[in-house]
Amino acid sequence: MKTYLKISLIVLSLIIINCSKDDYGPSNSYESNISQNSYTPPSSTTTTTTTTTTTTAVTQYTLNVSAGVGGSVSTSGGTYDDGTSVSITATADDGYEFTGWNGSDLSNSSITITLNANTTLEAVFSQISTITVGNNINFIYNLHESLPSEYISEFNTIMDNLISTFPAVQQAWLLNPNLNIYAWNNSTNSPYTDPNGNVMQGASISGNGSSFWMILEIPSDEFTNNSMHRYSVIAHEYFHVYQMSLSENFAAPSDDPNGFNILWLSEGTAASFESLYIQQYYGINYFEEGFAWVDISQAVTNPASYESFDVGDMNYAGSTFMILALVSELKKIGFSEEKAFQSVYKTFWESNPSNTNWKTKFEEVFTISVDSFYQSLASYSPDMSLIYPSETITIQNIINDNSSISVDTSETTASTETTSTETASSTYNITVTAQNSSNYTLSGSDQNGNVSGNDPSISAKVGDTFNFEVNAPGHPFYLIRTSNGSTDSNNLVDGVSNNGASSGTVSWTPSVAGTYYYLCEFHSSMLGTITITE
Repeated sequence: MKTYLKISLIVLSLIIINCSKDDYGPSNSYESNISQNSYTPPSSTTTTTTTTTTTTAVTQYTLNVSAGVGGSVSTSGGTYDDGTSVSITATADDGYEFTGWNGSDLSNSSITITLNANTTLEAVFSQISTITVGNNINFIYNLHESLPSEYISEFNTIMDNLISTFPAVQQAWLLNPNLNIYAWNNSTNSPYTDPNGNVMQGASISGNGSSFWMILEIPSDEFTNNSMHRYSVIAHEYFHVYQMSLSENFAAPSDDPNGFNILWLSEGTAASFESLYIQQYYGINYFEEGFAWVDISQAVTNPASYESFDVGDMNYAGSTFMILALVSELKKIGFSEEKAFQSVYKTFWESNPSNTNWKTKFEEVFTISVDSFYQSLASYSPDMSLIYPSETITIQNIINDNSSISVDTSETTASTETTSTETASSTYNITVTAQNSSNYTLSGSDQNGNVSGNDPSISAKVGDTFNFEVNAPGHPFYLIRTSNGSTDSNNLVDGVSNNGASSGTVSWTPSVAGTYYYLCEFHSSMLGTITITE
């Protein structure tokens, strides 16, 4: 832009008048003459006039453009004059698609915007689902620098072993072929945030309806104490992915009516699997290290309580015990040890059990009912070491076992009388406590299943055994013949060991069918019925 300055120059002539004395006369006449004419000679003057043109500043705005994961943009922006139009194109990478702009309601991948304010835009992309059913799930490792190098090395080895032996294959219901694994030492604050925006913590398989991910927060003291859990937890959580690849219902959210969340089958399988892995590859009995020291008596007295996650199963010890007991029961009816574990780890999940049909699926796969299995647990000692698996068993032999189930035909063709006698010989363990002088509280099992509550009725067959574990100070526990409130010698049941104990075990194997009762010696309201059938 140019500016022109116009200058007007006015020059006034200087008129000089020279006068002599002869012209004006005497000096006094001269002074008088000047005064009379009042004449002031002009001086020479130059006048300059300037014309100024004002320049108005143009407003400018900043445009910032970025691309999210999975694509790029044609420009990163810049500074532009107000009203400038800028064209932007978002381009998705392979395997991704453009989904929109953060900072704008425009939805096309190519847009033109007119700037009238500072503007920030981000192109958003999402991964295209390219599910190929049958291919192995693609695990993506996110291993934080807080983990020791030797742990990272072992992690890779363990995952290689698991993927090659128990391959978790992609299924349509898993939604995304990629599964991220996030692992770190909890000596540092959690460095990861899950896709839902939550800080990751603990150890789990989580999902949000479009993908799943594995979280492995390894406690720092497990490195200090050389705990095998830092390795076993990898196998545990991997097994859950394997379960999801076999069962759509297991992969469903826990609140889904078709989902599956029976504790002892969900977690007992994973916990026993991790123990077998540690036993095979590290030569350490992880059943002993991880579970044997936990009180699991409730798995014997009230196994149905382990169907719920509310039971408070420390280290999943009770659930692990029940899985080992199930394998033990399957071996009794003709399963090899490998076939029994294969049925527990694979075949059952392939049946796709749900919370509503799992008992039916259980009986179809294992050939025994859930109720009969629960009853059999009453005869077990709550000592896991008595049912540890063989030290030589391997997860490779388990998954590759092709043996058939060989049931002894002599057992299946036995007479009705023999069968009746065999099934009648059951032992039922029931705990007995008293919170007040109104009722006994019982917890355990009888021939009909679970026993619980205040003064419940219980039942068994002739030849069965009741073991009442009494812990009711001030309330002697008696088994009597009639409910007349009397505990005298004429009313006591014959053949009862420790009858009338307020602390200890009261045992009885009924030999005659009929109706009997249990009663507190001092409080007649603490009364319950015992029915014995042939």
